[in-house]
Amino acid sequence: MQDRSQEQVGVLGVVAFLVEVVMVALLAVAGWRLGSSTLLSLVLAVVFVAVAVAVWSRWMAPLSTHRLPGTVRAVVATGLFVLTAVVALLAGISAFVVVPFAVIGAAVFTAARAS
Repeated sequence: MQDRSQEQVGVLGVVAFLVEVVMVALLAVAGWRLGSSTLLSLVLAVVFVAVAVAVWSRWMAPLSTHRLPGTVRAVVATGLFVLTAVVALLAGISAFVVVPFAVIGAAVFTAARAS
């Protein structure tokens, strides 16, 4: 029996990780753009990223002790991607970036829900 930390990471796992990184980047940029001052921009960027990372590490991460079951995890992940997309669109980030991000993110985590 293999330890979870020793498992092989497939293409789906790599794409999932990349989508997670893009989510964090989009939230940081969106937070920065939505602020009306440098201080507020910084606070929003940090808060958006901190909330997303906290949710992800608590309920979504492969080694989390509170990891949600597969289908519920896929629904929550899709919700996070859609929410990130909405915030990014409100911040003026191009739909050509945001829509593919949300679609790919939802598809990857729906496909990976069994793992």
